[in-house]
Amino acid sequence: MDWKEMAMEREGLYTLESFSRAEGIKKDTAVLYLHELRKRGLVRTTREKRGKRFYDVTPISLREVGSKGFYEILNENSPLKIQEPFVHRVYGKEMTIEEVILKALKTRSSRIILASIGVFRKVRDWNLLYELAKNEGMERHAGALYSLSRKFFRVKRMDSRILGRMKEALVKDKFIIPKLKSDDFKDIEKEWGVHIPFNKSDIEKLGVSLKVEIKEMPSQNRV
Repeated sequence: MDWKEMAMEREGLYTLESFSRAEGIKKDTAVLYLHELRKRGLVRTTREKRGKRFYDVTPISLREVGSKGFYEILNENSPLKIQEPFVHRVYGKEMTIEEVILKALKTRSSRIILASIGVFRKVRDWNLLYELAKNEGMERHAGALYSLSRKFFRVKRMDSRILGRMKEALVKDKFIIPKLKSDDFKDIEKEWGVHIPFNKSDIEKLGVSLKVEIKEMPSQNRV
């Protein structure tokens, strides 16, 4: 796909709906296209007071200062893509994967938190994740999503000492997302004392299926 050429052909101001009509594609595909254009500095997102988003497509690359922001890092590391409501950049330092997970949890957004499950694959500093979660009183929330992620992705095992600290933490709010409980992950809810807001059908949106551990059967000698 020649994104520069697309930007030249589609130069102008669009809503998601008008862009998808112009390209003759579905809205989900339009989100992916706009994301790719955004990565190349060929679209700028703005939002009006009522919350309506507009996309200014231009073939002239927009110079951006600062480091990658929350939505860009989330979309780069999760199979589920999020429509960026605004341009978010970080100044002075780069945003870490661990910070992205905690920021996702704090949004209380179903789609954003679901997308963050795939990001656990990239966590390398579990102590940092613990400290960030501790500052927000969300140790058990982060731990529960870690356990959920391990059911579907290859996730590096958390240090047992940090895991223990997370499980010992007090929990003020058992809901990761208000009023949402799982019918399928009761084992994780029991382990962590918080409610998982997703079922297996939700996780399928990440394009993955439940990992099944196959145990080798003992061989039997034929008589």
